[in-house]
Amino acid sequence: MRRWHKILAPWFALILVIVAFTGVVTQVTSTLDTPPPTQATSPRIGEHTRSKVEREKRSALGEWNHWFKKLHSGEALGPIGIAANAISGLALLFFAGSGFWMYLSMWLKLRRNRRRRVG
Repeated sequence: MRRWHKILAPWFALILVIVAFTGVVTQVTSTLDTPPPTQATSPRIGEHTRSKVEREKRSALGEWNHWFKKLHSGEALGPIGIAANAISGLALLFFAGSGFWMYLSMWLKLRRNRRRRVG
């Protein structure tokens, strides 16, 4: 198990750091780009509401947020990026599970050795 960790960890660590960084940046830019709350009023008769195009315009920070979301999900790199993102998620599960397994087996081995010395 340790051999697989040694081989795979450096490759997936880079991808996971990028995913973590872009996730944090996405949340921060989303928070900073949120407009202050305004009173919701319904449009009066004869008053035109903003067009769909105007509502979809993004601020500069909103554009960065959108780009980081695409990078975070892997969409910025196309199907290869999405696949790498999915594989990285599976790698994270593998590292967490196998790391727990290695820790548990080490702990059980130490426990057995202590009992042998005492008993």
